[in-house]
Amino acid sequence: MNLAIPDYRQLSPAVAARFERIRQRPVILSIQDLEKKFGTDGATHTAFDNVSLDIHRREFICVIGPSGCGKSTLIRIVAGLDEATGGAVLLDGHAVTGPGPDRGMVFQGYTLFPWLTVRANVMFGLEMRGKDTTTAESEAREWLDMVGLGKFEHAYPHELSGGMKQRVAIARALANEPRILIMDEPFAALDAQTRCQMQSYLLQIWKKVDVTILFITHDLEEAAYLADRIVVMGANPGRVVEFIENPVPRPRSAAQFLTAEYLSLKARLEELIHPPTETGEEDRLPMVKLTNVGDDVE
Repeated sequence: MNLAIPDYRQLSPAVAARFERIRQRPVILSIQDLEKKFGTDGATHTAFDNVSLDIHRREFICVIGPSGCGKSTLIRIVAGLDEATGGAVLLDGHAVTGPGPDRGMVFQGYTLFPWLTVRANVMFGLEMRGKDTTTAESEAREWLDMVGLGKFEHAYPHELSGGMKQRVAIARALANEPRILIMDEPFAALDAQTRCQMQSYLLQIWKKVDVTILFITHDLEEAAYLADRIVVMGANPGRVVEFIENPVPRPRSAAQFLTAEYLSLKARLEELIHPPTETGEEDRLPMVKLTNVGDDVE
């Protein structure tokens, strides 16, 4: 198949109109000149600095970048789990100073309480917010139905597959009706088939819920499939290299992986994340040979 690859910045009229509508929405999350340093004054390491980003209501933002660029640290600060050493994070105009129910968090690892049933896991946050057991049970069932796990409300986490556990984690995070859902590589531990299925589920859930999503990933295809905008970070220190408006129209499907818009975007992401070396050669390990069988592999 021969496809003319357009400039990834050339948005179709429909996609351009969609971004114009997004820009008209209020800013939910504002990250302003954020900086994070570790260590003492004598020996400090800058995880990232000068990171600024405004995220609009109902927007889906993916953050990508090489290991060590500070992606996970960034969202831990947004979640209120870490403190910045400079700058500010504002949610609905209010400074983030710690964890709160206005932010839901889904981690890469399975963080369900193993001693609680699926329904009880989803009820936990609702009861912590003061809802009575009857109300919490009713609302938990609604969220489990929405993620397609209503039949498993009495199961325990060890009885679920990895993808099902993450769906429960998403339901638990959304049950508190957060303003923003923060996801730190939530599908990284899943096999390829389940991961694709979970990406589709997440988009279906996002359509039904009034929530803004900030999603961290190493997977360029995942970012291209999910995001409205993609934030590309570089390392040493971590900084925003580029903001990219995704040219692939919604609704998304696997068939779009062969479209010119997708291929153009993927090529640009590869260029940013895996730039060519100065010598034009790949990084090479030291040549320490531990075998001598007379037929070297290429």
